[in-house]
Amino acid sequence: MKDKKDRRRKRQLQSDRKKAMIQSLKPLLWAFATWFILNAILHLPGIKEPFNEAFVAFTTHAAYRFGRVLFVPIEMSSVPFLTVNGFNMQVIMECTAYTFYLFAILLVVFARWPLRHKIRGLGIILAGIFLINNLRFISMGYLGSYRPDLFDLVHDIVWNVLFGFMVFGLWAWQEVTAHRITPQADSVKQPPGTSKQG
Repeated sequence: MKDKKDRRRKRQLQSDRKKAMIQSLKPLLWAFATWFILNAILHLPGIKEPFNEAFVAFTTHAAYRFGRVLFVPIEMSSVPFLTVNGFNMQVIMECTAYTFYLFAILLVVFARWPLRHKIRGLGIILAGIFLINNLRFISMGYLGSYRPDLFDLVHDIVWNVLFGFMVFGLWAWQEVTAHRITPQADSVKQPPGTSKQG
C-alpha cells in the first residue's frame, strides 16, 4: 500500500516538474515564434530595402564613432565602408546584429518579469549587444590586417556563436535576477492556524 502511494507521489512530482518546465519554456517559445514571423516580415519587398539601409547606416556610424572614442585607427569613407588598421571592410546587413537585437527585445517582452526589471534588463542586453558588435568590427579589422586568411572563419562562425551565447547569457542572468527580486506567491507566509485558500 505504501509502495503504491510512493509511486503515485513520484508520478505526480514528475508530472508537476514537466508542467513547470513547459511553463518556464513558454516565454522562449513565444519569443522564437514571434522572432521568426518578424524576420519574415522584414524580408518582404518594400520593407527589406529601407530597413536594411537604415540599420546598416546606424551600425556603420556606431562602429566608426565607437572606434574613434577608443582611439582606434578607423576611417569611414562613406556608408557602408570602414577601414580598421588599414583593413577595408564593408558592413552588410548580417554584420549589424539586427537578429540579435530583435530576439533580445522579444525575449524581454515575453519574459515574466516586473515592468521595471524588463526596462532595466532590456537596456542591459541591448547595451551589451551594441558594445560587443562594435568591438567585433574593431577586432575583425585588426584580424584582417594581420591574418586575412582567418577573417571569414572568425567572422562567420566564431562571432555568431559568441553572440548567441552572450545574448542567452545576458537574458539568463536577468531571468535569475528577476526571480530573485520577485516575491513568489507560494513563499508568502500564512499566519499560524490558517490555511491557504485555492
